[in-house]
Amino acid sequence: MIHESIVISKSNGKIHIAPMGIEMNSELVIIKPFKPSTTLENLKNNGIATVNFTDDVRIFAGIVSGFKKNWDIIDNNKFDIPRLKIANTHLDVKVQKVFDNDLRPKIECQILNKAMHFPFHGFNRAQFSVIEASVLISRMGIISMEKIEDEIKYLKIGIDKTAGSKEKEAWDWIEKSINNYRKKND
Repeated sequence: MIHESIVISKSNGKIHIAPMGIEMNSELVIIKPFKPSTTLENLKNNGIATVNFTDDVRIFAGIVSGFKKNWDIIDNNKFDIPRLKIANTHLDVKVQKVFDNDLRPKIECQILNKAMHFPFHGFNRAQFSVIEASVLISRMGIISMEKIEDEIKYLKIGIDKTAGSKEKEAWDWIEKSINNYRKKND
């Protein structure tokens, strides 16, 4: 099963925050970043990261759309990588093995620490729509715009029926990102 998360990595003192689908069990996290990516290079160079789980879906849309890339982070006790301030839960992980692949290397990480900061009350339909739309816009130029637009149209139903202010803000970033992409590529 894939879990949507925010991976924070670091190299040469520079923090990188990226939405990332991960696989996990009680002991391991599997991260499969695309080549090339900053997350991949940071994990290979530094070997540690924090995996953050949040119910504020604006971070997914903000980063992939480019409308808000900087999010508050806080020190993470004695671990060298900070965590998201808005994380409900986070995991401190250490790279154990890297399995190379031409497209998406598989990075196996040991879970060193788990911490819960805020209760998670589940996602509503609008939050699901924002996460799924964020994945779609991250694939613009890879999959057809027709497919993306069809799926966005369907996902908007969840926004119209169940969105709060945070989800509406995130959806606005998604729509602007799609419109900007169209303008550049028409």
